[in-house]
Amino acid sequence: YGDAAARRVVLAGADSIEHVFELSDDLLRLMKEKGTFLVGTDFPTEHLVQMGGLIKAPQKLGERIVDRLRRAHQVGVKMAFGSDAVVDLPGKDRAQMTLDFLAVWTAAGIPPADILKAMTTNAAELLDIQKERGAIAAGQAADIIATPANPLDDIQALRRVHFVMKD
Repeated sequence: YGDAAARRVVLAGADSIEHVFELSDDLLRLMKEKGTFLVGTDFPTEHLVQMGGLIKAPQKLGERIVDRLRRAHQVGVKMAFGSDAVVDLPGKDRAQMTLDFLAVWTAAGIPPADILKAMTTNAAELLDIQKERGAIAAGQAADIIATPANPLDDIQALRRVHFVMKD
């Protein structure tokens, strides 16, 4: 979860780091240089609060997560969108809880186009399936969703999917 462990992972040549809530700017620059992806599982504060005693200062950790995500984006670290919906929130299913993570990315100042890339082309690149999936392109398998609004204008439009076109 911290900078020292993450540094060892980056220097060892791992493709990505998950979670890791504490990253220095120096390590973010090293991640960019090495091409290491950040899959930060960027918990919304609301989720951290629900974790109860597992998280000592959920509000403070929420602020650190937003700051780390903002700095990673500014440095140009490759990022893939990931979630870790590990608690139950009243009235929400896992899909809704995953979409709660969008607010964290927005709070970090990440443009909707970059969020969508993190969810699609960047994720495919990390998984080394970018020649098969991840983009709407000839020869690639793709699932396409339709929303009532343009997610490039309002990323929260992803919460209102009207239909899914498979493959």
